[in-house]
This record gives sequence, C-alpha cells and structure tokens, in this order.
Amino acid sequence: MGIHNLAYARENLRRYAWARSIVEGWKRRVAYAVQQERGFFERMMPELTPWPEYGQNCPACVGRLSSMGETGLYEWDVRDPDRLTCKYCKTEYPNSSYPETGSMTAKRMGQTFTFYLTEEERAHPEDTSGEYAFKWSRAPVHTSWSGVLRAKKALWCHGQMLPLARLYALTGDVACAERAAWIMEVMARRYPNWLFHSYDETYADCPPAEVAAGMGKHPPGGRFPVEAIVSAFSGRHQKGDHAVLYNGFWGAGRLGCSGSDGGAILQVALSYDLIRGARHPDGTPVLTPEMDRRIAQDLILAGCEDTEHWNDINNKCGPGRALSGAVGILFGRPESVRRSIHGLEALMEEAFHFDGFCTESPGYSGMHLRLLREIPEILQGYSDPEGYRPREGASLKDFDPFRHFDRYRLALNSFSRFLCIKIGHC
Repeated sequence: MGIHNLAYARENLRRYAWARSIVEGWKRRVAYAVQQERGFFERMMPELTPWPEYGQNCPACVGRLSSMGETGLYEWDVRDPDRLTCKYCKTEYPNSSYPETGSMTAKRMGQTFTFYLTEEERAHPEDTSGEYAFKWSRAPVHTSWSGVLRAKKALWCHGQMLPLARLYALTGDVACAERAAWIMEVMARRYPNWLFHSYDETYADCPPAEVAAGMGKHPPGGRFPVEAIVSAFSGRHQKGDHAVLYNGFWGAGRLGCSGSDGGAILQVALSYDLIRGARHPDGTPVLTPEMDRRIAQDLILAGCEDTEHWNDINNKCGPGRALSGAVGILFGRPESVRRSIHGLEALMEEAFHFDGFCTESPGYSGMHLRLLREIPEILQGYSDPEGYRPREGASLKDFDPFRHFDRYRLALNSFSRFLCIKIGHC
C-alpha cells in the first residue's frame, strides 16, 4: 500500500479479519510513538552519523558465550533508549569497565566517532593495522556502543513512519499523520549531514551527494582523495594515489549499510504520499509548506538522487529502482519512472531464466522477488504526464507491469511451483 490501492485496503479492512489483524499489528507497533511529542523524536534522531551494526562484540563474554563479530548482538528497548544489553551475558553498555577510548575524525565534515579498544590494542597504540582488534569475517572491527545506539534510535524512528502513515490513511487518525510528519521532518534535517559509511566502519569525509556521484562515476567504490576515506585502520581501501569506499553502494549508505538507502527512502516517499493531504480538525495542514519542502527536497529527492547514481543490477538494487518509480510519480518525473521500469526489465533478464526460475538458489529467488516486488506495485496504472514525449519508445497510459513483464509472471509462478513441490502438494 502507498501510492495505489487504498480503496482495496479499506474494503479488505471492512470485510476480512486478516486485514483487521494487520492493522491491529500496526497499532501495537506505533503505540509508544503515538504517545510522544515532537521533542521526543528530536532527541531520538541523532545528528551524528550512525555506526554500522555489523560485526559487533561483547568484550565481557566474547569467545565464551558470544562469538566474535556477531550482528544482532544487543538487546535494545525504545523505553530505555540509552542502554544496550548483551543478549548472552546481559552486560549493559555503555559501561565504565569498557570505555570508548578510541576515536577517528572526519575532519572536513566535522564528525568524530568513538569506539572501544581491546586490551591488546591499548597495549600496542602504535599498531593501527588491526592485528589486535576484534575481527568480523577475518577483518578488524571496532565496537561502538554510542554508535550502535545512534543507529538503533534512528532506525526505530524511521520504522515508525510507514505504519503511522498507513494507519492515518485507513483510519483518519490525524495523530498518526502528525507523528509521521514529525519523524520525516526531523530526519530531513539530519539526513544532509549523515555521511556515507560502509559496513566495515569506513566513512567518506565528503558531502554525501559528492560521494554518491563519485561512486556512480567510478564504480563500485568511487575514486576519492586518500584522506577522504576515514578508517581507524591504516591503509584500509587505499589504492595508491586514491581511496575507495569499500564496495560502494552495495555496502554503504547514509542511514544504513546495505544496498544504498533506497529501501529506507522509499518508505519515506510512501509515507509522505499517504499523509501529504492530512489536516488537523481546524483545517490547517499537518505538513506546513516549510516541512513539505524540506522533506521533499532534503530527504526524498536527495536520497533518490543518491540512489540513481547506482546502475548495478543485483539482488539489492530493487528498492532503489522502486524509489525511482515512486519519486517519478509523486514529483512528475517520467524519466525516473522509466529507470524503475528498466531496472525491473534488467533484473528479470539477469536474475531469472526464460522459464521464470532464478539463476541463483531458491533462497535467492525469494530475496529477489521480495526486494523487487514494490516496483510493479508502484507502477501499476501509471500514465505519463500530458504532453510528455519519451526519448525512446511510446508514452505510457494505464501501465500494467503484471501484463508487460512476462518473465515476472513466470517468476512468481515458478516460485509458487517450487513451494508446492517442497511441501509435496504438486
């Protein structure tokens, strides 16, 4: 749901228990957010760039109860947002027994990140190779509880937007629209200053839009001055006279670190579409003109522009292509719609055989279909603006991607057939 199908959703809600169950789940998910005022979201959404959550460690139990370099190691509760708890030994962080004495600074952009140094690292301060650091997939990493807390808070706020917007669209509860708007507007003020960073803890010390353009021009990781790629480990991603941001959009973003921020900004765009007409009981709009401008320009369009520099076709690119479709429809940009269409065409050609079966494993087939499914859902019924003439091909009128993409229909059928075979019903 988002740009299309509200009428179907409302009818389903009226007729079916399963639809009401979904809506009740959204209400439970946002119950805490609905109780909060704007200042809460201002405090929760960090100004400093989040830290990747990959490859974290609990120094109190690593190698004993927890493995080195785990992802998803810490328990966190929005009602106690400044504390992380190891899910194994229940040690709480930040912890004075394990201070964050290490740091690195992105000097140009004025951001400093702190992290924990192991006892061996502190005993060998001259060694910055990572030999004495914790490891993740054999690569050295640092644990930053302050950084993970920033990520947890930002992602929690972001994760409230779409269910809040959906609830407003289905129920008319303006309190939901208001909080979705607050979160989007606060994020729009933070997003321009969040640096591109990779999941191996390297940061690009450049304006983010420049980084995205650089990675698009010189894929996958760009071609930046050596001093522009910041890492606690010497020589990381340096290539003689330049440096790269690891593997580019595949493992880097401003908010998250996997497949650019396409999926995250797509959720913002869908939320924005659902609440942009919302009004308070006195008739005043929930989105003031300044809020609307900031969300559209500094968050949705800026994030989409970043993502449109990523031209690779792979199992992570679907949400970014869906974002182009959503932005094209919302803001009258038919060329972005075509980028979305061409992305789905290329995904079908490269990732699926002529009979619809995936070129990779059944598990990857599910991943592909899950990450690209929003493209046809968003494009359903699209028509080009009046008078628009595309550079190639015919104008689009009431576009039906489910009929247009034969291989997509075959892919859906093949996956269904595989599931039937697996459970023995075919």
